Amino acid sequence: MSTRPLRAFLLLAFLSTVASAASVPEPGPAAAPAPPAVAPAPRRTVLLLGDSLIATGFGEYLQNQLAAHPRIRCERRAKSSTGLARPDFFDWLEVGQQEVQQHQPDVVVVILGGNDGQALHTRQGRATVAWGKPDWEGEYRQRIQDFVTAISAPGRKIIWLELPATSRHRFEQKLTLIRGLQREVISAREDAVHLETRPFFTDARGKALKQARVEGFRKPMRLRMTDGVHFTVAGGRYFANKVYPEVLGVLGLESGEQHTARPAAAPAEEALQALAPVAPAAP
Repeated sequence: MSTRPLRAFLLLAFLSTVASAASVPEPGPAAAPAPPAVAPAPRRTVLLLGDSLIATGFGEYLQNQLAAHPRIRCERRAKSSTGLARPDFFDWLEVGQQEVQQHQPDVVVVILGGNDGQALHTRQGRATVAWGKPDWEGEYRQRIQDFVTAISAPGRKIIWLELPATSRHRFEQKLTLIRGLQREVISAREDAVHLETRPFFTDARGKALKQARVEGFRKPMRLRMTDGVHFTVAGGRYFANKVYPEVLGVLGLESGEQHTARPAAAPAEEALQALAPVAPAAP
């Protein structure tokens, strides 16, 4: 028998084995395991509550600044010409409870009291204590305590903003008493911070600051409207720029990226509402 077919068969088998071995890749270094996914840090919620100062430019700009931070969600509830004196007109005790229940904030920022230099009323509209009477301070102090208790919760912080200094002498006499009672109540609580704003709005001689340099403006800008109480658009931005880092500090957060959000100018009818005694709502 010829050996040629056998040799040919053996040669083909050898070549097939070599080709198969060449097609198998050499083992490389083991791939490093993928790092575990890191869950994003939870966002913190800030709730702004207050009267016309929160309703207009200051409150709007502060909300925009806070909401632009990657770690913050900000909500706002405001009502002009309101306070703690007239729950028959607007009941902040009830509204405050509703807002914190809905939003479950980590921090609540409050500014109220500019409208409270008047007789205190019940929810039914009955006057209980006239302004200037000896019992007024005690009852107003209790209203502050009740309101702060209503919006508080374990782990929640409250930042109470001192009513800014104005240029109206008679109005300041009322505000001095109201500021003092608010400071007394808030400073006694471990879950609350009383933020003094007087340094923001007075000059070296203690007089009301009329203008200041404000981010976004080339020259010093007027801070107040003609009523001497409410802020101009620049004044609202100026105040918000002062309060914003204080809120971050309470939250334990650093400033986020440079914020460019700007509020629209407040409607004239809102901005001109004076912090005078409130009137009951129309039936």
